[in-house]
Amino acid sequence: MDTWAFINDPAERACTPSLTDEDLRVVADADRALEDALRLKLWWEQKEASGGYERSFEPVRTFNRAERVTGFFDTAPLGGGLPVMGLVQEMLFDQSKQAPAAKVRDELREFVLHYFMRVSSFRQPEVSVPRDQATRARVRRALQPFSLCPERADTQSGFGYRQLYYKLRGSGEVGKFPAHLQSRVVDLRRLSDVYEWVVLEVSIFGFSLTYTPFADGAVSLVFPVREQTYIAVSRDFITNSDDPAPGVLGRYGLGYALLRPAPRETVFAYGPGYFTAGFQLIDFVVNDRGQSRVRMAFVSNRPRQVLSLDLNPVSLGFGLADLMTFGLASRFFGPLRDVLERAAPRVPNFDPVTAYINLVNLLTGGLAAEEFCASLETLEKDPMLLTHFTEHYQLITGALATWRHVQNWLDREEVPEGIKEGTSF
Repeated sequence: MDTWAFINDPAERACTPSLTDEDLRVVADADRALEDALRLKLWWEQKEASGGYERSFEPVRTFNRAERVTGFFDTAPLGGGLPVMGLVQEMLFDQSKQAPAAKVRDELREFVLHYFMRVSSFRQPEVSVPRDQATRARVRRALQPFSLCPERADTQSGFGYRQLYYKLRGSGEVGKFPAHLQSRVVDLRRLSDVYEWVVLEVSIFGFSLTYTPFADGAVSLVFPVREQTYIAVSRDFITNSDDPAPGVLGRYGLGYALLRPAPRETVFAYGPGYFTAGFQLIDFVVNDRGQSRVRMAFVSNRPRQVLSLDLNPVSLGFGLADLMTFGLASRFFGPLRDVLERAAPRVPNFDPVTAYINLVNLLTGGLAAEEFCASLETLEKDPMLLTHFTEHYQLITGALATWRHVQNWLDREEVPEGIKEGTSF
């Protein structure tokens, strides 16, 4: 049974899990997020049409197929004036060499609106590790620092979408997708007749933050980060247009609003799950020669801080002691630690990044921001917008490989079962 048929079958819907308090917390933010994102999107469309951003810049120079990469800072008319930043990427998607342009158009429509969110993650090539070798390596873990044997690594990249909640059009009923349908993201055309909105959880694979503490770049620290966020999709963010302009056979795309609740707590105060307002658009256009292009746009509020730490001198001391004693300090002094932590003074919501920036600029009279890039704006450009560019560039290159993998996207018999189910293939 297809997803939308399942949801509209009262007998099947009665078997879906009930909403928990955590579910309700996420669902309650969907309408607000979509309303703010739509206002932000309409404002951005006017700005994009006129090219009148307050400040625009080129966040990255590339020798690849990205034809346009524009970053910008501006103020959007939300809440009396919301400082925002954004990124617009345009690039070639594919060039048809044999198929008629009309057929390319029809297949692209099906791929983008029906399957794209099911195939947005992929795996990079990885070293082959024999099973017996991997087993021996685990057994002799103590000697691993001296081993030159390759190890298995998680090479998954792109975005993993999992649909969680829905609101039915007409009745306004809110429900939760059963587990076996969560990876089978709905056909986005169903947002015009079945769903008011759908809320999904997005996992960003292969995401890492790189910190270079010294100017010569000799040492860099790379921190893999497990990033997740909630998004909401409605028909206001779906593009489905045949023959929209002379020489253009079709425009098809998807977009979503960024929700505030985060799937899990982190030390970050900005990023996925911590946006005040924002949206992402991914739009494809195919011309009468069968050539397809993609434009991606991201707009969100600018950060006020980067990290949020609850500083406690006792917690910090035990953390250092555990590091030096392999966790024995907390085991021996567990009850005493609890008492000391409750009695110790706390500094909540402390951001060492902005504290450092403010301090070094105070000591240098603002010279650090001008000469040494010690500013939030520098972090907004790199790594925030640069990382966003890289992640979405890889998303499109991975989607292109999947697009070319299927001979005919209009024939469901030719679409691999893993694609139809939203799993790997």
